[in-house]
Amino acid sequence: MGIYASTAPSLLTTRPAVRYSEASMNTKNATFEDRLTDIVVQIEKSGWTDEDKNALYAKISEYLHSVVMPVLLKYTPADELKDLATNPAKDTVEAFVEVMKKPLSDPKMAEELNATVHSVLDDVETALSKGGIS
Repeated sequence: MGIYASTAPSLLTTRPAVRYSEASMNTKNATFEDRLTDIVVQIEKSGWTDEDKNALYAKISEYLHSVVMPVLLKYTPADELKDLATNPAKDTVEAFVEVMKKPLSDPKMAEELNATVHSVLDDVETALSKGGIS
């Protein structure tokens, strides 16, 4: 496996509570999509095997998934979430979508989620740099 595959995954799973800031390297005014695209380009140019690249993409995906849901749930009305979880008759995709509309329309949630996913990208960029990719 490549350098990153043997060292950086542990960096991705033990990330400190760091928040995105405009002072972060290469992130001033960059969108999440632009930063993620830059990361993918760096990985593709790395010379690693497809197996190592795919393992890294899976780890980044897991990392992003692990931070998004907690932020989303933080802004979800607890009573509605509990009702959905404890009432199998209401456990439908449509009911879940309805419950999620409130947090998804909350500007505070959007701001926190943006900061959180940028923090993940900060960590990924740091790990890649430590693995010799920049």
